[in-house]
Amino acid sequence: MNKYLYLFGKMGRLGCLVFIILITQSCFSYIPIKIQVLKPAKVKISSDIYRLVLVSHPNHLKNDLSTKKDEFSIVTYDSLRSNEFFNGLKQTLFNSPRFEIADTNPIYIIRPNYQDNYQNIKWSEVEKLCKDSAADAAIVLENYQITFTDPVKLHWSPDHEYIATLEMINNSLWKIYLPSKKIIIDDCLQMDTLYWDGIGEYQYEVAEQLPDIDDAINQSCYYAGVKYGERIAQIWTTKNRYLISCENSDFKKALDFVNQNKWTEAIELWEKYTNGKTNRLAAFASYNLAVSNEAFDNIDLALEWASKAYLMKKESLFENYIRILEKRKSEIEAIQNQLN
Repeated sequence: MNKYLYLFGKMGRLGCLVFIILITQSCFSYIPIKIQVLKPAKVKISSDIYRLVLVSHPNHLKNDLSTKKDEFSIVTYDSLRSNEFFNGLKQTLFNSPRFEIADTNPIYIIRPNYQDNYQNIKWSEVEKLCKDSAADAAIVLENYQITFTDPVKLHWSPDHEYIATLEMINNSLWKIYLPSKKIIIDDCLQMDTLYWDGIGEYQYEVAEQLPDIDDAINQSCYYAGVKYGERIAQIWTTKNRYLISCENSDFKKALDFVNQNKWTEAIELWEKYTNGKTNRLAAFASYNLAVSNEAFDNIDLALEWASKAYLMKKESLFENYIRILEKRKSEIEAIQNQLN
């Protein structure tokens, strides 16, 4: 469940599920939860570029597959494959707060047969596309090539089993055109390799475990689109964290509140013990407050609580968590730099 909640007057994004107790030591337990963390993009795109139009600019479109036995097969370019690239890209961008897509359907600009496979789109065309779509820039799939093993690599193992591997290499060329300055702000040749394996006593058993070639091609295209989206956009990812419970009734009650997504009530209970006489409970409470603050993106405060917990009790969990928070702080700074 993903909800925006308030903590210490600051709004953050939290996805939280509490699961079964993982580890029990000396009457205290580590309770795993999941939080959502915004990860920085791999490249910086100026923050004034927000609305994007999607463009497919492959070689002349065909629907045939050219294959050669025992060699890599080259799959020529067609609109169905392009759609899968963009489906993966759109899925990533929809889950990111960074960009808006002008139209969910990509625009197709087909290269003439005589044109160089890597020749850019004319700026006059890009300007018109962006103007018509009220877009700041255009993400263009310039070209792609998919190769795979055909037939599938199959061999007989010493354990009296057949082992088969389908290997697929997807090369895609992506560019982002900025018409206002007539420059290409990202030019990325991306190579992705996917593998599918099968094992069985009979060849037909192995074949049933491998995907149909068309399905495998579509999966590779979708994955490539997702990966390019992660290159240019900040994305939400799910991370594992732990809360601590113990024999203390307030700690147990706090976990019940967390189960009900009542974090404010849980925090009030933990705060009661942070300055107590028992270092053990104070350390546990401080650590839980650190996790709570991270869940709401209060990283500086989370670091303060985690450091306080470690000073009171030299737990490896606390020490490792401080490193995680320091990394998150640098990632947040990177995101702020990317967005400014």
